[in-house]
Amino acid sequence: MLTVTLVPCYSDNYAYLLSPVGSDEMAVVDACEAAPIVAALAGRRLTAVLATHHHPDHIGGHEELRSRFPELSVYGHVDELTDGHRIPAQTHGLADGESFLLFGTRVLALHVPGHTLTAVAYHFPDEEMVFTGDTLFGAGCGRLFEGTPVQLHGSLGRLAALPSPTRVFSGHEYLAKNLRFARHIEPANAATLAREQDCTARRDRGEPCEPSTMAIEHATNPFLRCEKAQVQAAVANREVELQSELSSTEVFARLRRWRNTF
Repeated sequence: MLTVTLVPCYSDNYAYLLSPVGSDEMAVVDACEAAPIVAALAGRRLTAVLATHHHPDHIGGHEELRSRFPELSVYGHVDELTDGHRIPAQTHGLADGESFLLFGTRVLALHVPGHTLTAVAYHFPDEEMVFTGDTLFGAGCGRLFEGTPVQLHGSLGRLAALPSPTRVFSGHEYLAKNLRFARHIEPANAATLAREQDCTARRDRGEPCEPSTMAIEHATNPFLRCEKAQVQAAVANREVELQSELSSTEVFARLRRWRNTF
């Protein structure tokens, strides 16, 4: 069994330290910046970095951590290792569906393009958890920087197909604003209101709102609910022209554009 420790970085990023129970060996998902990660290690040994994508706020600590831990293994998408070279100190390139062992636990790399073309989500099926970076957030999803709406919609669908109990760890603390948008889209969604109240209570106590579960995302995340009549009506009614029928992909694309300016 792995323990997960949330490490706040920058203004709203999260890195996640993973360790077998009782071990001083650790790995980190998204080494955003070195200083808070080193502090959280508290003298324990870092052996692996799992990078979800190449954006600077997710890989900013790589070089310093590699200097402190020369044998560090750094995982990312295979195209970054062979063509992109945008993940510093990367040692392992992962293709879609490839698995590897971390502390004896199987990790499955899921290629989830959209936010970036080489984004990877790390699924730990035996631990019932997934690290989604900036692809899937609590009640939201990432912006389209490199991919297309079709790609990101497909990637979210793939993540949504994971078992309902799967814990979802995302790359940023965006939940409060995402829930305001979700409630605007589905004002009658009782699950969204309840989640918003829980989020407010957690923030008032100084607690993180991560992780959620895939079941919670199915109930409250409008980007996973593009087939729902209320979501489709909200998107269609926002357009100047009347739309009698929209595909779920088009609903997703318009929803993502709308969130950009909300």
